[in-house]
This record gives sequence, C-alpha cells and structure tokens, in this order.
Amino acid sequence: MTNYKLTLEIPESLFEELLHLAELTNQSIEYLALQSITNSLPPIARKYYENKYDLDELLSRVTTDNLHGEIDSGELVGREIF
Repeated sequence: MTNYKLTLEIPESLFEELLHLAELTNQSIEYLALQSITNSLPPIARKYYENKYDLDELLSRVTTDNLHGEIDSGELVGREIF
C-alpha cells in the first residue's frame, strides 16, 4: 500500500476543537482529523454510486408507451442553440 503525505489547513476554531477533543480522549489531533474525514467518506461514496446508472440498462426501458414527444420550453431568451 502506498502512503501519501497530506498537508491540511484548517481554521483556528476547528484546530482548538480538535485539540480539546484530543486532550479529552488521549488521541492525536491528526488521528481525530483523519477519523472525521474517513467517517464522512462512506455517505459521499454511497451517494455517488447510488446515482451511477448504466446507460444501456436505462435505454432498454424506453418503449413507445413511455416515450414522449418534444417539449416546448418557450421563446428563446438568450443565446440558446435550436
């Protein structure tokens, strides 16, 4: 496994909160910051992958019954291409 060095700038108020929490839990500030970041990753990843669709699978669901015609969006108001 490759390790990477990361430099992270955070607001002083967040640093003070991490420092206080580190003192209470006997954990390092770095450990607590990484825990916070990694605990936030799964929901982000889950949201990304849940919204990832397979185009072929979606197109296979199109039928003449659910296919709609053109939709009029009104007059051109800028530099739209028609």
